[in-house]
Amino acid sequence: MRQRVRALLELRAQPLPDHYRLPLLVIAAGALTVAMVWAWNRAELTIDDLSWQPLAALALVAAPASLFLKAAEFVVAARIAGQRPGPRLAMETAVVSSAANLLPLPGSLLVTVKALADGGAGYGGAVAASAVPGIAWLGITGVVGGSALAIEGAAAVGLIVLIGGLVAFVGAGAVFHSTGPSNGRPALALAILLVETGWLAVSGLRFTLAAAVIGVDLTLPQALALSVAGAITVAIGFFPGGLGVREALIAALSPLIGLDLETGVLLGAVDRVVWLGFLALAGAGLALSRQRTNTVSAA
Repeated sequence: MRQRVRALLELRAQPLPDHYRLPLLVIAAGALTVAMVWAWNRAELTIDDLSWQPLAALALVAAPASLFLKAAEFVVAARIAGQRPGPRLAMETAVVSSAANLLPLPGSLLVTVKALADGGAGYGGAVAASAVPGIAWLGITGVVGGSALAIEGAAAVGLIVLIGGLVAFVGAGAVFHSTGPSNGRPALALAILLVETGWLAVSGLRFTLAAAVIGVDLTLPQALALSVAGAITVAIGFFPGGLGVREALIAALSPLIGLDLETGVLLGAVDRVVWLGFLALAGAGLALSRQRTNTVSAA
């Protein structure tokens, strides 16, 4: 079973052929833009209707927390591969892998695999080590998000998602058992669970703040239920950062938990726009930091 899981992971890490990438990116961006305009008009919102305090919290608190957790996720993946990366490498990998997700390929996985392979792990081991935290996140999100869907009245969908989460946990455990280091496994497993639980918590926070921006109050189960959309998007993997797919899934889940379709589209759009803006600033900061380092080294 472990060999089959690792084979599937290596297949998952392969990018789409070049001739599919640009059309997918154009189609996804175009469809998302049309959906955003439709939802904005349908909700009859104006700029004056937006709340700026939760928008600031989304950009200055939730988005940085997401990037920090991305770096922490790389650290635990590196520990699985027997490596101990420094904070700078972890943060650089977090920024670059997040940016790579904007391309029509499993960008985050490919960047993480390359970083681990450069650190001395073999390709197969790097793929497995980088995938363990992600699969664990699918498991946590599936169990918690599926339960939240059931609480909100979508019992059938919630049960399917919950079962999928349990299967993901089994897969994560199998890969971790075959890949993880022989020493310190309980502590490392706990660290993985803490990081991925943090991901789920921050995901719920981002949805809650995005809803507040457009004047909608989300309950905790609703916010956690919507996090399932992110998990499914990661499982799909080859769309540019889930662009369009994630928003479509959020919109599809919204009526199941008592939200309007246009509200779901706007929630996904607000979260997406803020995240991309923050990521652009983080990327610019990374480039400036590297330039200064190179200048000092040259001097």
